Amino acid sequence: MKRYPLSFILIFLISGCCKDVIENTYTLNNYDKAIIPYTTSQEQLFTDNNGVEVLALSTPRISIIDARRDGPDSCRITEIEEVSSTLTFSAIDLTLDISVTADIDRAFGINTLTSMDTYYQSSFQLSCKAVVDMPLEAQVTTYSKHDFDFENVYVFQDCRENSSIENIVFSVTRGVQFITFTDGRYLKLND
Repeated sequence: MKRYPLSFILIFLISGCCKDVIENTYTLNNYDKAIIPYTTSQEQLFTDNNGVEVLALSTPRISIIDARRDGPDSCRITEIEEVSSTLTFSAIDLTLDISVTADIDRAFGINTLTSMDTYYQSSFQLSCKAVVDMPLEAQVTTYSKHDFDFENVYVFQDCRENSSIENIVFSVTRGVQFITFTDGRYLKLND
């Protein structure tokens, strides 16, 4: 008599589980994989608008495949490749989390974090208004501010409008090159 309920529970557990099925896999192309130039931990020296040097430390970029389920009980999985790195300015308590993902919108973004934060404070994107349906290599532009000119760069803007940072200028060859703040300050990567 006791075997019947136990057998029923065992059959239910076995039949209630499904085998994971990978339905979609989104990968980055070679350009997107290499867009973050930090391949090793590097010290980056920036100079602010007062001539004070500020040190930043980058982490080596890492590449992962993120397996996402359609829902908590779903067996359908979508694999999405992501490459990321961080750039930490200890002296000014700022960390930039840089990532590019092969998600449907091919997001390339930078999030900011301070030691007091438990979640990202600002989300910087190439476009806050709409998803830009063009390859990342076609989105490079020129940027000028504070008598500095940059060519072949990405210009990130704050999409949450709650940051003290106005723009982040990013180069495929050098990474973060220039950060402008809403109060007129800036940080520029030394040559």
